[in-house]
Amino acid sequence: MILSCKGLDTLHFSSKFNTKFMNATYLSNLTPLRGIAALLTVIYHVDLFLGNGANVLIRMEDSMALSRMYLMVDFFFILSGFIMCHVYGKWFEESVNSATFKKFTIARFARVYPLHLATLLFTIVLFYISAQLGIPKNPVLQVENTGYSIVTNLLLLHSMNLHHWFSWVHASWSISTEWWAYMIFPFLVRPLMKLNALGRVMVVLLCFAGYVSIMFFFVPLVTLPPELSFFVPPAGYPKDSLNVAFQFGFLRCLFGFVLGMMMYRGFEMNWGKKVLGNGYTMLILTLGLFLSLHFAMADVITVSFFPFLLLSGAYGSKAIDRIFTNKALQRLGDWSFSIYLVHQPLLYLITNILIYTQVTNLEAPVKPDPLTSWIICIVFIALTLLVSFLTYRFLEVPARQWINRKPKTLNDSALTS
Repeated sequence: MILSCKGLDTLHFSSKFNTKFMNATYLSNLTPLRGIAALLTVIYHVDLFLGNGANVLIRMEDSMALSRMYLMVDFFFILSGFIMCHVYGKWFEESVNSATFKKFTIARFARVYPLHLATLLFTIVLFYISAQLGIPKNPVLQVENTGYSIVTNLLLLHSMNLHHWFSWVHASWSISTEWWAYMIFPFLVRPLMKLNALGRVMVVLLCFAGYVSIMFFFVPLVTLPPELSFFVPPAGYPKDSLNVAFQFGFLRCLFGFVLGMMMYRGFEMNWGKKVLGNGYTMLILTLGLFLSLHFAMADVITVSFFPFLLLSGAYGSKAIDRIFTNKALQRLGDWSFSIYLVHQPLLYLITNILIYTQVTNLEAPVKPDPLTSWIICIVFIALTLLVSFLTYRFLEVPARQWINRKPKTLNDSALTS
């Protein structure tokens, strides 16, 4: 009889849990936005590799936009807070219990860890083989690649102020910070979602105050390893930057994540829907974002466009829906996590092949002209998309389903990484 009651309790919880899970509708317009942001991140990193830290695809004197594409990760953070509330918010709106927290943790682990682990192992093996072949270490890429950083990467702690530079897959710093944002998310839902209008405004203002504190207080505190004492930020690098990562990156993630949660509360209340749910509004916001990037306005100004673009896409309109439901853009969004994590290991691989075959060398790297650079960039994007399709199809999805022990009942591709 006791066993029967336990079974009924489990069944009741499972039914209640699945009902909450299924109540989250799929916001298809957000998927392409994440895909576009991931692609812009790839172009940004290709530009850095081709120019050895300088810009070659678009000269800074022509436009500062490309040099600011590190801000795409801030869009990921805001989108992540929004989507976490949309998909998982109801699980924790009254309380946090061990059963829902466990299911949430497993779901997020299944989403981010398998590909993180695969790209980390690939990079470790790549640099080991490169060393055996006599390929010299690139200090910018490998200075923090140690046994210690392998452990911190495995534990997703590598962006928690434990290092003085990026390690292994450099882009994975944001996965580290997001994982810990996930871990505190359940405890933020109830207090943040219960706020009145004034409280919500205050939290949003505090998030932007946090951004300002990063620009003027935390950025100067970032330290570099002695091996990179030669590193000098390129001309035009912003003094009002949010670009902290391996140190204080968690703060950057947290402010964006909470801002995204607040935007979701606004979405639930249809805040500004008549204005934002319009294709012309999204076009104006996109133009404003580009101009802010182009003229190198303070990063906090540029980031302020992201919440409104997110709401505009979430609300949608006939014009917005018609563009974003395009199959190619949807696939781009589906593959975005793979795009984000695999493109740097591919860059490492290609760079080491070129060094080994003596096409280029570390001491005097060849900087191609802009036309050649764009051709290389386009070819690399095509390669990245191909590999991302394969990792999504044969690694991400199967691993996620295996860890969750059943096929997903909700399209999880709208969840950011």
